[in-house]
Amino acid sequence: MSISLRAAILFAALPCLGCGGRPGPIAQIEEVVPVSGTLTYEGKPLEGFQVTFLPTDGRRAATGVTDSDGKFTMGTNRVGDGAPPGLHRVAIVWAGGGEAGTPGNEEVIDNPANLPKPPVEIPKKYQNADTSGLTQDVPESGLSDLTIELE
Repeated sequence: MSISLRAAILFAALPCLGCGGRPGPIAQIEEVVPVSGTLTYEGKPLEGFQVTFLPTDGRRAATGVTDSDGKFTMGTNRVGDGAPPGLHRVAIVWAGGGEAGTPGNEEVIDNPANLPKPPVEIPKKYQNADTSGLTQDVPESGLSDLTIELE
């Protein structure tokens, strides 16, 4: 075999070196059940807020963002797939809402002072699951009519 043929084979094989290995850590898929509901503050629906369920046993959190009617669907492994059954601590934060919060319409904002302001200011205690005072038990059958009322 000539040197140029060997070199051609070697260069053709180079892109495959390192192929077939594991790409890195793979997230464990959580067992989830359907969870959806409505978020309100002082009786009015909250739009553009993220609801986060943090399982007390350390499993992966579930999140959902409210629509104009305050409705949300929780997702853990992927958007809208549900939340792990069990007891959760709950946090509520402003997600930015509106067109800028729509996937594909994200805008990079380098200065926190330029971030969009929530249309409704909720008490800061709700932003942290340790201070919110909110917990939610998710039964094995899931939840479809959950109401979270902030005061």
